[in-house]
Amino acid sequence: MKAVQETSETLTVGAAARRLGIAAPTLRSWERRYGLRPSARSAGGHRRYDAHDLARLRAMLRLVEQGVPTAEAAAEVRDRDYPLSAPGVTSATSVAAGPENAATAAFRPSARARREKSRPPIDLFSLANAMDSERLTHEVARSLDRSGAVEAWTDHLMPLLVEVGDQWQRTGACVEVEHLASDAVAGGLRYHTRRAVERFRPVEDERPVVLACLEREDHALPLLALAAALAERAVKVRTLGAATPASSLSMAVRRVRPAAVFVWSSAPETADLTALKTLVRTRPSYSLVIGGPGWQTLGAPTGWVNSLGEAVDALVAAVRPG
Repeated sequence: MKAVQETSETLTVGAAARRLGIAAPTLRSWERRYGLRPSARSAGGHRRYDAHDLARLRAMLRLVEQGVPTAEAAAEVRDRDYPLSAPGVTSATSVAAGPENAATAAFRPSARARREKSRPPIDLFSLANAMDSERLTHEVARSLDRSGAVEAWTDHLMPLLVEVGDQWQRTGACVEVEHLASDAVAGGLRYHTRRAVERFRPVEDERPVVLACLEREDHALPLLALAAALAERAVKVRTLGAATPASSLSMAVRRVRPAAVFVWSSAPETADLTALKTLVRTRPSYSLVIGGPGWQTLGAPTGWVNSLGEAVDALVAAVRPG
């Protein structure tokens, strides 16, 4: 494989994966397992994908979407040439139609995504138990593209996580399945968020929203779902993630000056009202919104929301009052 100069016509592994709507490790795995190698490498030996490579990989993704096993799809496309797509074409798992200003709009799936909603749903639980992380991540991304973050999380992703968690509790085994499913959901949500930010450009002069868990809370996947839903609504988000000390959250609030702060708690032992009371106050002020079953056990304190949809509504209202 010859070395080439880096130009705008070639892409790194990470850039090609983003263009295709898959994870970079997946792309590397396809090169290693199925021989889907990039056409060139840079002088430093780094992989570089050109337009012909992307066209071949898009054809493979279309076959996988139709239910063809990954290995068979790879064998089908490996030695074939495909016509080049027009610039800016989206991937099989991404239905983003390009940047648009949607400051006041909720998620609107593309026409292609709406057509896909009529297809029979994929059994995500079976994919998780088959340890098919590539396909599971792909199907998570498709679910988000078809339905938007709120509906996909409520109807598909959260039930998957509950089901694999129940399986572990019933059997005392299959921890690996729970970890794989959580990783696939996280990967799909992060990818969807990046694409939503590209499609629904956040309004630059609006204040952001900060999302966090307090110090003893390690379950941060709901924050990723919330970040994805807010990105669909062109809201700027700063996600701090799990186990954030109250002092660190206060520091972030002081620096970011958000319109709202959201704090998630999954269990009573992580719902710390005392810690919330220590959070710094700023001018202009911010709304404090809390969510999760942990807070509910305290009698649903002020600012508590009962669902992802309610959290999105409360945070959007804080960013865009009136």
